[in-house]
Amino acid sequence: MNDTHSRRSPIGRILVALDASSSSVNALHAAIDLAGRFNAQVLGLFVEDINLLRLAELPFAREISFYGPGPREINSLEMALQLRIQADRIRSTLAQIADQYGIAWEFRTARGDVGAQVLSAAADIDLVVLGKIGRSLPGTQRTGSTVRALLMQRQGMTLILQTRVLFAGTPLAVVYDGSPAAGQALETAGFLAKLHDTPMIVFVIGDSSEAVESHREQARALLRSQEIEARFRAVLKPTSRELAERIQRETPGPVILPCLEEWFGGDRLCGLIDEMVNPVLLIR
Repeated sequence: MNDTHSRRSPIGRILVALDASSSSVNALHAAIDLAGRFNAQVLGLFVEDINLLRLAELPFAREISFYGPGPREINSLEMALQLRIQADRIRSTLAQIADQYGIAWEFRTARGDVGAQVLSAAADIDLVVLGKIGRSLPGTQRTGSTVRALLMQRQGMTLILQTRVLFAGTPLAVVYDGSPAAGQALETAGFLAKLHDTPMIVFVIGDSSEAVESHREQARALLRSQEIEARFRAVLKPTSRELAERIQRETPGPVILPCLEEWFGGDRLCGLIDEMVNPVLLIR
């Protein structure tokens, strides 16, 4: 990495929330890739879910495996052992991948509510990376409870992904509505587009044609100061589904998304993330 990128880099420490899900593995690979590009440290966190441990204490608790013959009894000691085994495997995977690419890393385990533990660990972190779905049943598209907790409460940058993220080779999308958060998202998108030498598409949203045109000119001026070219797409009064579909028709690449309180505040932000297949870097 050259000195220019090192000086300007907004990312020094990356937290990746890890579990046994496939999207968690994708999150780990994304965190390692970004750490290499930003010369950052990766902190892997595995949380022993207190709710699973409490559930295992109940006399009627049963474990159901997709590959086993049927339900079987499980107790809290066995559940704790399974979680420790998972943590050891995940730590080994993190160490193997990070060492392969020369990335500084650390691994921690915690016990408690998963969302609360990730939020606590993320307090002094520049970027949090986590899988969208977690350990939900296969086929679901809704974000996991940990992702929803971070969407609603965390300040800073959070990367949420369902599949492997490709920053290079695919156009990068950014949503702009003229707000200060959108300005920060546009600046971050410009940094990433330059870093990865990838095209950028700006989705300009507004409640009228006049507002969209005004926002587009603002975005053009901001990008001109960064010496960045971009394609622009106007989206008038979008619903979460409309915005997600417009973006997905243009690119499978990452979406740099400001919090958009006016458009998708509170639970509506979770609904927007639910609609998106693309990796999403939320700026708040």
